[in-house]
Amino acid sequence: MQASRSFARTAGWLLLCAVEGLAAYWLFQPPAGASMWRPAFHLRELIWWIGLSAVAFAVLAWQQRAEVMAQWRDEQARHDWRPALAINLALFAGLALVTLAYTSQATSPSPPPLWLIGAFLLTLAATGVSLLRLDLPIAALLGLLVRYRGQAAIAAVAAAAVVLFGMTAFDGWQVMAEATLWLTKGILDLYETGVAIDTTDKLLTVNGFTVQILSSCSGYEGIGLVTAFLSVYLWAFRNQLRFPHALILFPIGLAAIWLLNAVRIAALISIGAHVSPAVAVRGFHSQAGWITFLLVTIGMMALAHRSAFIRAGQGRAPIAAGATGNDRAILGYLAPFIALMLASVLIQASAPYDRALYPLKVVAVGAVLWAYRDVYATFARSVSPISVLAGLAVGAAWIATDPGRAGENDLGTWLAAQAPAAAGLWLAVRVIGATVMVPAAEELAFRGFLHRWLISRNFQSIAVGHVSVLALVVTSLLFGLMHERWVAGTLSGAVFALLMYRTNRLSDPIAAHVAANAAICAWAIAFGQWSLL
Repeated sequence: MQASRSFARTAGWLLLCAVEGLAAYWLFQPPAGASMWRPAFHLRELIWWIGLSAVAFAVLAWQQRAEVMAQWRDEQARHDWRPALAINLALFAGLALVTLAYTSQATSPSPPPLWLIGAFLLTLAATGVSLLRLDLPIAALLGLLVRYRGQAAIAAVAAAAVVLFGMTAFDGWQVMAEATLWLTKGILDLYETGVAIDTTDKLLTVNGFTVQILSSCSGYEGIGLVTAFLSVYLWAFRNQLRFPHALILFPIGLAAIWLLNAVRIAALISIGAHVSPAVAVRGFHSQAGWITFLLVTIGMMALAHRSAFIRAGQGRAPIAAGATGNDRAILGYLAPFIALMLASVLIQASAPYDRALYPLKVVAVGAVLWAYRDVYATFARSVSPISVLAGLAVGAAWIATDPGRAGENDLGTWLAAQAPAAAGLWLAVRVIGATVMVPAAEELAFRGFLHRWLISRNFQSIAVGHVSVLALVVTSLLFGLMHERWVAGTLSGAVFALLMYRTNRLSDPIAAHVAANAAICAWAIAFGQWSLL
């Protein structure tokens, strides 16, 4: 009971942190191109740094989570949150008023007066401190950070690296601009003819297609992300790696992400010059950056654990000839979701022709589900009617809260331009994907595997309906972050997990997810609310 009350209190505190942080983020709108030396410029970066630090600390202190939570509950029980909440709400109201005034002044040609700058910084700092001491006293928070100072320091530095490199991407173009520009041209010269370069405006042209390589394309953001990732990774796996040997991953990773960034730009130019400018700009450009980041990070992990020079211990880890037993079970839960994600990225990279390629997603997921059908043969087949009703309720809530229901949608325009038979066939495939493939892939990954893996690395030893508050929160939040409407997605994921708890079956959250998506598809098609699809 005490643990439940502690969790509810901490969850409420985190929710208030998120609400006030997002409100401060939205209230403050700095002018475009605001100087990084203006104090208010750093408000959003500060919020990002705090959030990223918290996430990184949670990853690094995961092995000590039981000890950390026990200390947290002990300190929490001795702290009265009511006066702290009253003070925080009063300070936040003051911050909102000062922020609005500061934003109004910040957009004017003349700089804000010093008294307004001081009031803004003072109320911001006071509100932040009052928010921190809401769940625990400041002294107790500092005590936890001191006790776990190694993890806290690494988390803070990793988060700062991401934020600082992101800021530098806008103001530090000259540091790496010329190198990135000429490297990209060198790559293009290997297979293209007539590559034109304008060093003044940072332009590269091939076959009439021109790309301006702005500061954000210079590679700073990728270098920052890889640096932060490797910092957290090396700390989390420090017992499995050799030092200082493992530090070689930094120059390898940074060189790889910078080289692949230039390869990405060269590929974008070639696609725009020879395939489609629209695909290059609207599709490939937005997805290729994440693809290269994933390639580098996965490659670094594979190198670290396969290399005898970096990995602790002697010899090399054996390469399994095939996936059997527990390995096949893991793949059965995760492979459909991996296929879904890979197909989604590849299809989105083909924008604006991505809608026509949607059947590839259905085929990819369906093929993987069929390949691992033996893993699912032991699943319970029965479904509670309550689960179906709950899924319909989730679908109804999703429809009612659709932010795009009042406006026009590109999908409706695209469908109207197709032949009736083609539009009908596409909608049929889209419904199959949304009501069969997506629910199966997502529930297998989030409720079937990840929920139990968070409880025990030997996930098959954990019953499907095993209750874990931590696993509920983590899987629901990650599930929500996959969706553009992340709050609604998080709540939906929580509902599906609760149904799993109730029935001790994975078939029930799958059925609820199917019912929710079926209701959404039916409503979208019946009433032309294409923003739902």
